Amino acid sequence: MDRSDHSDRARLLEACRSLPLFPLLGVVLLPGSLLPLHVFEPRYRQLVADCLRDKRPLSVCQVLPEDAADTTGSPRILPYAGVGIIGAHQELPDGRYNVLVQPVGRVRILSESPSGLLYRIANAELLDDIVVDPVELAVEGDRVRSLFTPLVGRMGEVGEGVARALRSLPPERVPEAVASVVLRTDDARQRFLAEDNPLHRAALVEEAVLTLLAEVSGAVAAEA
Repeated sequence: MDRSDHSDRARLLEACRSLPLFPLLGVVLLPGSLLPLHVFEPRYRQLVADCLRDKRPLSVCQVLPEDAADTTGSPRILPYAGVGIIGAHQELPDGRYNVLVQPVGRVRILSESPSGLLYRIANAELLDDIVVDPVELAVEGDRVRSLFTPLVGRMGEVGEGVARALRSLPPERVPEAVASVVLRTDDARQRFLAEDNPLHRAALVEEAVLTLLAEVSGAVAAEA
């Protein structure tokens, strides 16, 4: 790890002591996947404005499904989430934003505290990956890419772009790139985010791809 890496990590650790939260139902920021958001609520417009002004990271975290109808503005959230920075943004004339959130890490949300702001603030633990054999990770990535490729043809025009992106990625990055497509439940996303071993995360993605392939095969057989 060079000096700039140490500096970036130190800033991220400091930011995690007072991390802005963007809770969403069924959506979370996963490693390796850019997340586009359309921001229209006043509290999250303030969050985006503050993050842009101060160059602060934010966490897009999952709302508990049973709190989907919460009317207090503070639904309970699941503990594991991604932390990211706003990589690109467009401020609209009426104050809304279109933003693209770029992941920079994984966190476990520990506690929340009053912020005096419209949006919620949390203290979070920054989670670190363990070191694994890069050859093993590349082999697993190639396997995920091979398994996922047949599904791309069922995505129409979008699939063409996905196919190009997957071909251009180094194999070790493929599982995380595919994760946002195939991890379809809160539990699966939480397991993925909580896992510190990149090989185990890749295996979770492979399992999800195989499940999706089986569902597609079953649907085709039923139509025949």
